[in-house]
Amino acid sequence: MIVSITCRHDTEAHVGRNEIVRELMALTQYVPTITRAQAVFSKETHHRKSKDLVTCHLSIHIPNRRPIDIYEHQPSGSQAFDEAREQVVNQITRDLSSKYHSPRQLLAE
Repeated sequence: MIVSITCRHDTEAHVGRNEIVRELMALTQYVPTITRAQAVFSKETHHRKSKDLVTCHLSIHIPNRRPIDIYEHQPSGSQAFDEAREQVVNQITRDLSSKYHSPRQLLAE
């Protein structure tokens, strides 16, 4: 899996790159075929309290499926990443559970 992290608008100081890479690599426990995971951090510029918000855009690419794109706005980069990652996990597990009719079929794969 290719993992890329981009920090824009002075967000790099607030982002733990190694921890983010570990968290993104851990997504393969849900879907081992993930080919690319991308996290982009930036400060919001179109909100009234723009200096207080950081956006994390997570993009997860899985072959033969539409990419998962999540945008989360929080006061810090780590909070935004945590919320976005949780949404990605929820979407992946929801997609997996809808693909199978019973939990036994899910475990059999």
